[in-house]
Amino acid sequence: MPVSVSIPTRLCFDGFELDPTSGELHKDGRKVALAPKVFELLCALTERPGEVVTREELRAKLWTSDTFVEFDDSLNHAIKKLRQVLGDSPEDPQFIETMPRHGYRFIAPVDSPRAPAVKPAPRHWTVSKRFVLGAALLALVAALFAFDSGGWRERWFGRVSSPPIGSLAVLPFQNLSGDSSKDYFADGFTDELITNLAEQTRIRIVSRSSVMRYKGTLKPLAEIARELNVDAVVEGSVSLSDRQVRITAQLIQAPADRHLWAHSYERDRQDLFSIQRELAATIAGLIGAKTNKLDSAGARNPPRDERLTAMTYELMLECRNLRRIATDESVSHAMDCYQHILLLDPENGPAYAGLADCYNDVDPSKAAVPATKAIELQPTLVEAHVALAHFKAFYAGDLKGAEKEFRQALALNPSYARAHVEFGLLLVATGRTSEAMEEVKTARELDPFSAADATASGIVLFMAGQFDKTIEQEQAALKLDPRRERASYWLGYAYERKGMYREAITEYEKVFPSDAHGVFLAALGRAYALAGDSRGAAGVKHQIERFSGKDSVWPYDAALFYAALGDKDRAFEGLEKEQRIRGGWLLFLDVDPRLSVLRSDPRFQALLRKVNFPM
Repeated sequence: MPVSVSIPTRLCFDGFELDPTSGELHKDGRKVALAPKVFELLCALTERPGEVVTREELRAKLWTSDTFVEFDDSLNHAIKKLRQVLGDSPEDPQFIETMPRHGYRFIAPVDSPRAPAVKPAPRHWTVSKRFVLGAALLALVAALFAFDSGGWRERWFGRVSSPPIGSLAVLPFQNLSGDSSKDYFADGFTDELITNLAEQTRIRIVSRSSVMRYKGTLKPLAEIARELNVDAVVEGSVSLSDRQVRITAQLIQAPADRHLWAHSYERDRQDLFSIQRELAATIAGLIGAKTNKLDSAGARNPPRDERLTAMTYELMLECRNLRRIATDESVSHAMDCYQHILLLDPENGPAYAGLADCYNDVDPSKAAVPATKAIELQPTLVEAHVALAHFKAFYAGDLKGAEKEFRQALALNPSYARAHVEFGLLLVATGRTSEAMEEVKTARELDPFSAADATASGIVLFMAGQFDKTIEQEQAALKLDPRRERASYWLGYAYERKGMYREAITEYEKVFPSDAHGVFLAALGRAYALAGDSRGAAGVKHQIERFSGKDSVWPYDAALFYAALGDKDRAFEGLEKEQRIRGGWLLFLDVDPRLSVLRSDPRFQALLRKVNFPM
């Protein structure tokens, strides 16, 4: 006798409605987008509300043995995405409870409305056997096609490929060591992977400063990818113990949130650098990106940091972390850190390059030697070429040599935003405005959320006379980092060039109480003078002349102040002093709009010849 059965058509829980048949999830009547595996996971958990569904059961249900992903990482990622969609938290779960090392339990009440009872047809042969057999064969083909058993799908139908990946972001790796003091390692590993991928591929790799804003974020990957304008993301974690290291990584295509690859590395801590190189090479191969060609010598030099032992590799990450903090104290500590590496390994190219970068900040006269040494040891070391280019452009006045080094650096790593920005500064200084604009545009695409790059881009625009765009860039920089005083400085000068003197004064006064550096004092005095506030300008002049030698007004900025007062003698006195100390701002001597009142003076042409500026 036929048996009546009722079939669940949907499951309801806390405003959500799940329809396993149609493959849809709704929240308060609105459709919620879910990646296929995440939807399957939700179905698997809600089928047995209140029961523990083991990890092995989920493996068997969601990933067959023919699916080549790292199961633990893929399941963890799917759980994470499901919790984001449901608004759940692992610490205070309302929907999904984790049973450590065992499985998961769906704890929200689930209502299962049922469709009207139906009676199945009697079991007799009114249906053709051939139809049944054909349906079975079609199901088998569909299953084979889905799981590509033996790789036959490509042999029969050709390659079924994903859209090409032309841009990539490496999100900050999580530190799962249980020790926050190891955060520097996770951040450093992220940075090294970004650099390695940028050097191995010809696609756009988003720079570190833009991806670090997503550290610890719960934003969906699709949203992050949209904000960074990338086709795919890499995310992962690192865990260090005294002897072991575990690194997991996943390559995910956006915006479909589709897993392309996942893997875990569990090795001896001595193998840290080899893991990093292997990971970068694997991802570069998976995305099918066009790799960099051989260098001018006809062969690639040894991979970056190849000489590093595990100890010096970890030290290098710590040195770079100190350098990025960018305070006087942290830069000093970074220099000590690099020197320590060189005691352990006197032929460590990256340590020489890091030291040269620090010297460019604190004592440019000493930057050339370590930068040159780094290039001798590792000719493909991008950071060394940029450090040497910076020295030649902003200190030595060797503009042709600087251009050569910048071009070499960008040939090695086209995704190095900092090199694009600094090269843009050099180009605008030599009158090649359109080329400079292209470099700035590229830098902002590579590093859209970098306040430093936004500020530097604003300088290029200012020197090119594009003051409205300067204001736009510097305001963007301040929005990203309201404490970025240098952005306020250039914003004020852009206001000044547009005759908005009150706005310029307001901008300088925001900074000056907390930073009484001569740069801001001179800028404030200049704005007073141009606004016709002779009393305010006179007060600043008095302060400048009595300013402490320990933190004196920079000669270039003093010259700008005296030029606004109409005191050309004192203005040229400041510029001559800047020339004697080889100040970096002399790079812009021939294009700086603030010096326009001095250019008709014969002393200006003489100064150009002194600083070896191309006439």
